[in-house]
Amino acid sequence: MSSNELENEGFLIQIRVLLNERGIKLWEAPYITADRTPNDDELGKLADTLGPETAIPRDRCLSVLRSLQQNALEKLQAKDEFVKTGLATVKLRAPTQTGSNRSFDLKLKVTDPGATLSELVGQRLSVDPRKIKLVCGGRVVDSTRTLEEQKVTNGAIVLALVMAHSVEEAKLECSTYDRVHKIRADAELLINENDTAKMMTLEDQSGNPIFLPKNEKKSLMVALTLYAKGKAALAAGNYEEALLLLLEADRDFRGCNSDLLNGVDNYALLNLDIVWCYLCLKNLNQLPDAAERLQLCEQKFRQSYGENMKRVAALKGEQSSEKTILVRLHLLKAILYYHQNKRDDARTMFRVVETELQSLRIDDACLSRLMECGHTLQESRIALRACSNNIERAIEYIHEQRERQEENDKRSRRELKLYERIGHATDTPQYWRIKLDFVDVLMEMGYTEEMAALALKESDNDINGALNELQNNNKELRLKLLRCVVPDEQHVEQLMALGFPEEAARVALKTTTNRYDLAAEFLVANVSDGSVYSERLTKALQMIGSESATHLAEAATGSTDHQTTPSTSKASSSHGKRTDACTEARTEEKRRKKEMLDIVFKSFSKEIGESRDNHLDLSLAEETVLLEQYKALLGME
Repeated sequence: MSSNELENEGFLIQIRVLLNERGIKLWEAPYITADRTPNDDELGKLADTLGPETAIPRDRCLSVLRSLQQNALEKLQAKDEFVKTGLATVKLRAPTQTGSNRSFDLKLKVTDPGATLSELVGQRLSVDPRKIKLVCGGRVVDSTRTLEEQKVTNGAIVLALVMAHSVEEAKLECSTYDRVHKIRADAELLINENDTAKMMTLEDQSGNPIFLPKNEKKSLMVALTLYAKGKAALAAGNYEEALLLLLEADRDFRGCNSDLLNGVDNYALLNLDIVWCYLCLKNLNQLPDAAERLQLCEQKFRQSYGENMKRVAALKGEQSSEKTILVRLHLLKAILYYHQNKRDDARTMFRVVETELQSLRIDDACLSRLMECGHTLQESRIALRACSNNIERAIEYIHEQRERQEENDKRSRRELKLYERIGHATDTPQYWRIKLDFVDVLMEMGYTEEMAALALKESDNDINGALNELQNNNKELRLKLLRCVVPDEQHVEQLMALGFPEEAARVALKTTTNRYDLAAEFLVANVSDGSVYSERLTKALQMIGSESATHLAEAATGSTDHQTTPSTSKASSSHGKRTDACTEARTEEKRRKKEMLDIVFKSFSKEIGESRDNHLDLSLAEETVLLEQYKALLGME
């Protein structure tokens, strides 16, 4: 909104509060005549009384009173009409490219589906209904469900998002709504196909991986992916598309019930961005939803960051970059206070924001010097804020953060690969983490990483119990390990590409716990002429077929240099041709699928691949402008 519009909004809020406090009803006598027309004399007297109390000029005060009276009369008329005819009056607000809102009322039955309201809005705005999405109470209106089911009733205020596109974009997609649903479908496809490849990993604030049950993980990852696309649209100024994507992500987040969500700040940040999007769309009619979202946001921040940022301070230092997020949160709270006519609370919170902005101010000369040293704008800005514009400390901070992140990434990758090798499922409710520090201690004693991890798994992370397992139950532990190993499909394909049969490749990977180099050596030593197997490999294959892990383990621990005459002959020529044809068809199908996924992934990679600290790198320029604008409205120096 412009300053003038905000000032008018402020006048209206103040006068409405005074009228409510004093029980003044502008739709009743003496402010209305017998024929239901305004009584200008009485309204003038009221303006004379309220004007000095609010420091609002008399003519502006009278104008506001007339506007409030007109709104009240229209509401009464709409209520009577709804009772008599069943026709509900819905108030529409449609943001324009200039930043203002077109406002108009529409009448329809609450038993009509959402699609009917979209059609009426489209007719009113001369826009294809498919390019319109409606938002009410923080939820996208479903076109197939009735308005009543979605709490769109008489007097409801609905935000109408009109999607503008270039000619080129219009050729590809008919509306942003279609784009959003295509993004959702693509995100679900990527996550379904790439779950084992860990396309995205979930981490807590310390950089440790977070594992969830499979279905819940899917919902969370779809939510995070849609959120990443929404943030990109928000940063690009595509507020309509951003709001739809953010609300879609919100729906998926709400489907996650795990307590682990309390340990991450993504959902809090999503709610913060949704409220910011409301503000960018000049949509102050969503205030109840905004207040609820900011309250949830504040609660989640306390859980993630600790009271007064103590948890973050312990991890990252007192001047952590998370304070930039709090600036936006506090600013939005202050703006809400203003529009709720809590003017003293608003002034207090705006002063807090002003102090926070001052403490986070970045020296432009320092920023230029850091960037001249080869550091990115984002890491330079974050480092200078963390180090109070001290260049030397900022450089150290950047290197420390890089090393810390590299170490966390390395440890995370190691943990995931180890869990895969020992069959420690991370997508079940019973999942718990194996302590890698204890694994390292046992490895120093001479045990393999897999055996050490499995022993700790068996002993519930008790290192003494694990040592007892390794010393007294070594054979049983090896058998359990062998049962757990699932051959890595990529390694299977690589070994098959070298000419080894699939069945031999799989048993080699099981016996070497998916170590590709060792599996290749195993096959070279135990396979000749493509399909002539050693006695050891033949026995291993037979034992796999009979599911006898005990004999398989014995075969796996035998000699690697003993070659015998084959006990399995080469397959017949016709069978070999059929097998080759099937293999080629599978390979071609996998290739086509991979190409398709690569194309889809490219559309996500920019947002998904952004720095995990991207949300902390706010320029705070917009926040500064808004602060000054509202300070002026409140008469603050």
